[in-house]
Amino acid sequence: MPAANDFSPATQAWLAIGRHLTIAGMRIFVHERGTGSAILLLHGFPTSSYDWRGAAERLAESHRVIAPDFPGFGLSDKPEAYSYSLFQQADVINGLAEQLSIERAHVVSHDMGTSVHCELLAREQRESLRWSITRSTFLNGSMLQWLAKITPFQELLATNATLPQAIELCNSSMEAMYVPALKAIMKRPDCVSEEDATVMNELLAYQEGHRRLPAISGYMRERYLHRDRWLGALANARPLQFIWADGDPIAHAEMGRELSRMCPQADYAELADLGHFLLMEDAARVVAEIDRFARA
Repeated sequence: MPAANDFSPATQAWLAIGRHLTIAGMRIFVHERGTGSAILLLHGFPTSSYDWRGAAERLAESHRVIAPDFPGFGLSDKPEAYSYSLFQQADVINGLAEQLSIERAHVVSHDMGTSVHCELLAREQRESLRWSITRSTFLNGSMLQWLAKITPFQELLATNATLPQAIELCNSSMEAMYVPALKAIMKRPDCVSEEDATVMNELLAYQEGHRRLPAISGYMRERYLHRDRWLGALANARPLQFIWADGDPIAHAEMGRELSRMCPQADYAELADLGHFLLMEDAARVVAEIDRFARA
């Protein structure tokens, strides 16, 4: 497990432009830059706020950008005795907003972060959120989990019979397989440089994050259990935007189109020739759609 002072120069640089806040007894890493109206960026599984690096740089030209690492991810704490429920993740984001004195924010989410986003919307609609979500933008994420075409690794994590095999795999070093597995679900894998791959591997290994993946993966089951709460919140969300990559093999294009049918009030943009990590593959196009929506 690398300590912070063992990081590569690139990871040290990423650490240096963020900071840690203590929320719910944990050290949560936050990348924050820019001034103006707040945009809160929620990352997915199994990565970190590093996914947003290109988008955050562009959005910070006109916004206050806040991109945290969820507990269990990136440079945030990764406790062993913790369930990593999506409700707990939403608690941390709520605490982050309060600690940073965020009163209003445009929330943008990807992958697992989309379900945390839905829980935040559900709380707001039940008047239990102390800050307001001014706009909601969702990028490819399997909110309709039953329609997703999950990866073989996710299949191991999702089934009790194969969970011991997944745990054994996660307990080993995943450096050789982690970034190649992410690239396999991209249309533009060259967006990840060798330096990026080093950072991403070090962020996963920090505090043995690879060992936490089986616990974190329970979020897929939660999407079935709480579908009415979260999809109901999504159906009532306004203003609402979906930005969907058409080449995602997991949260595929038909899922984005189904969400658009379910939420006719939403602005829907489908981006050609991008995969699951559209926010990394073409940050400029994603930010252009966010800006267009924000100006509407």
